[in-house]
Amino acid sequence: MTNRFNIFVVLGFLILFQLTSCIDPKEEYVAVTHFTIDANGELERPTGYRSWVYVGTPVTPNDMNDGKAPFPEMHNVYIDPHSFDHYKKTGKFREGTILVKELVSIGSKTAVSGNGYFAGEFIGLEASVKSKELFPDEPGNWAIFSFTNPEEGTLKQTAAAFPAAMCNTCHQSNAEDDYVFTQYYPVLRAAKGIGMDISPEDNPERKASKKEVSIWDATVPTPEGLVLEIPLERNQLFAYLKEGKYKAYKNQEKELHPSEGPHQKVGLPVKVFINDILAKSLEAGNAEHPLGSVSVKEMYNEDNQPAGWAVFAKTHDKTDGGNGWFWYEVTDSEDATKIAAIGNGVIGCTSCHTIGKDMVRSKFPLN
Repeated sequence: MTNRFNIFVVLGFLILFQLTSCIDPKEEYVAVTHFTIDANGELERPTGYRSWVYVGTPVTPNDMNDGKAPFPEMHNVYIDPHSFDHYKKTGKFREGTILVKELVSIGSKTAVSGNGYFAGEFIGLEASVKSKELFPDEPGNWAIFSFTNPEEGTLKQTAAAFPAAMCNTCHQSNAEDDYVFTQYYPVLRAAKGIGMDISPEDNPERKASKKEVSIWDATVPTPEGLVLEIPLERNQLFAYLKEGKYKAYKNQEKELHPSEGPHQKVGLPVKVFINDILAKSLEAGNAEHPLGSVSVKEMYNEDNQPAGWAVFAKTHDKTDGGNGWFWYEVTDSEDATKIAAIGNGVIGCTSCHTIGKDMVRSKFPLN
């Protein structure tokens, strides 16, 4: 009797094993959810999401958007762990994916490490859910919810989905992967289809170390310890310009005139000052100006109000295609951080100035 019972137990386990083995793992995965839709069709506020997989914190602050950023706060974004694993395995967002976006205000803009944007307080919560069963008519089957209640300073317990036109149209036109802005989340990009047995964060390759040089970046080093009439260090140079020390140059234009170059905008008012070294070289008609030559251009806006400076100074005996000149442009007379170009061999500057006499386009004598 005992032996027969044991046989039945073993057979039972074998049958159970075969049944569970026959279950489509994809379907089994879909059954795991991290959200609840109530009887009214509203999403219940997710809990415990800070222990999910964190994918990034984009921020579009007012400071960089003329004070009118549509989303000026930081967005801490999390994805539920089962959906993250599925994304690693298949490269797709599964049925039942939920992404949570926690809104955080901009706090301090200064720290011991320097100026920046630092997190303030938690101010809101949003979520997006992908479900063909629940949202068959939504683009991509994604629905977006907000639990933010700014007037009371609390979060709502449930939230109805936004109308598709409010959110999904933008996501459809601009999001990189299935209505999700994965182009701004390297954690998701690195995990996409990589496989369940691989941790992408363990990959030693780092693309960020390969800095792309724009036409407004320096292409060669600026000499260290070089003393000219103007300082070459950015903060010292801004202070020099702000104090107007260059106004002591004997050679300067008498009136503002429309710029012929792209400083701020072609046609806006400018005024040029040059030091004695450059003035004597221009008077002599030299094909190459000596080390220490300096030109300062005041820039103005449409209302003839100061709007920054453009400076170049000869730091080498040889021009070397513009590499022997130091270039600097700041587009705000009050903000030293609004730098458009700085350093030696800035291609955006040399490409325009190459038509001048050793990079100098101003007519001499100055008008």
